[in-house]
Amino acid sequence: MANQSVIHLCPHLGGGVGRVLLAYIDHSLRHEEISHRICCLDHANEAARKRAEELGVPLSDRLAQQKDELLDAISAADIVLIHFWNHPLLWDLLVRQALPPARVLLWSHVAGHYPPQTFSNELVHYPDRFVLASPFSAQAPTLLSLEEGGLAEKVRLVFTSAGIEHVSGIEPTPHEGFHVGYIGTVDYCKLHPSFLGISSRAQIPGLRFTVCGGDRHEEIAAEAERLGLSEQFQFLGQVDDIRPHLASFDVFGYPLCKEHYGTGEQALIEALAAGVPPVVLGGGAESFVVEDGFNGLVAQDPGAYPRALEHLYRNPQLRMTLSANARSSASERFGIERTSASFHNLFSEVASEDKSVRCWSTGGGPNASAAEVMLHSLGSHKVPFRAYLAAQDQQAREQAAQQIRELPAAFRTQTRGSPFHYRHFFPEDPDIREWCELLTAEPTQ
Repeated sequence: MANQSVIHLCPHLGGGVGRVLLAYIDHSLRHEEISHRICCLDHANEAARKRAEELGVPLSDRLAQQKDELLDAISAADIVLIHFWNHPLLWDLLVRQALPPARVLLWSHVAGHYPPQTFSNELVHYPDRFVLASPFSAQAPTLLSLEEGGLAEKVRLVFTSAGIEHVSGIEPTPHEGFHVGYIGTVDYCKLHPSFLGISSRAQIPGLRFTVCGGDRHEEIAAEAERLGLSEQFQFLGQVDDIRPHLASFDVFGYPLCKEHYGTGEQALIEALAAGVPPVVLGGGAESFVVEDGFNGLVAQDPGAYPRALEHLYRNPQLRMTLSANARSSASERFGIERTSASFHNLFSEVASEDKSVRCWSTGGGPNASAAEVMLHSLGSHKVPFRAYLAAQDQQAREQAAQQIRELPAAFRTQTRGSPFHYRHFFPEDPDIREWCELLTAEPTQ
């Protein structure tokens, strides 16, 4: 494949996905004859803009307000790669807007198991190839329920990674006590809801925790203070350079909630590459990164998590063995060249296929309301919201309202596909406003 042009269509650019995408483009430009352009529906942050400029890659943002420019770019490209997660502007484009003839790949940066970051039948069948970022996504209920016939021709795997070169070669720095670190999203839509409790239950002399990242780090820091744990936990918010922090960690403590949306878990990959043995909870995408007893420990339930920390504290030789295996496994599995080679092969695979027009298969189009767009994003999990709209009497309406009030924490965060996220972009939609009011209320007993 030579001289192919690829459009990367992103909801926005920055953070983990931004690092993955720009690292891949950097490698691709140095080794392949592919031209890249980045199109963001919302904003690209300053760091992403600067890096794209350094690479000489055209980057356009705020294109949700400039649809003609976006559609022209899609039409001109050989391949369109949609970087997917539940973002209101992306779903608005998919559901309401017909795309010109294009070869479309969709790379999911969410696991797809739990709402609001889930897969639907329509979403899987929308692109020419539906690309998973973790083997865990292949176990998502929607994919398991679809017939194997056409699915094998459509679904591919490109494990997400921003590479490991930037954290390779880190050496531990001497320190007192036992230091457990976390880097990533600090929000209970990602963290285990008992993060503070299960961490602090570890009986280890001189135990302290450093937590790097946002968005709700100040709230959780305040919670730690209320629980009398503020001396054990240090919340730093977003950090510019993770290397000195990784060098100071004895263990990477990464207990995530069961319903989290993550896939490759770049922070976990970086910990492995830095030789920091991780402790994770079993059952999620992180279990496809950490091999229990080889490059880290997998605690099978929250009660086992503090015991795993204690086990590593008492066994420094095991920590050294896990550290060495962590570095080698990261090098073998997560180098950026693997991501680049996977996409090179995938682009070659679809290059000879005809372009085709994209329209949402059921109930879409320009007349769909913002609330309907949100319901499409939830797939089979839209039931309580749909029931609320369809209720014919007060009793049925209240039953649906109670189901909405009881939805998990992921529906109450201000971003990541929640109703509040949709309200931010579509503040005039009355149904979305009403759902947000229900989610703000306490569940009735």
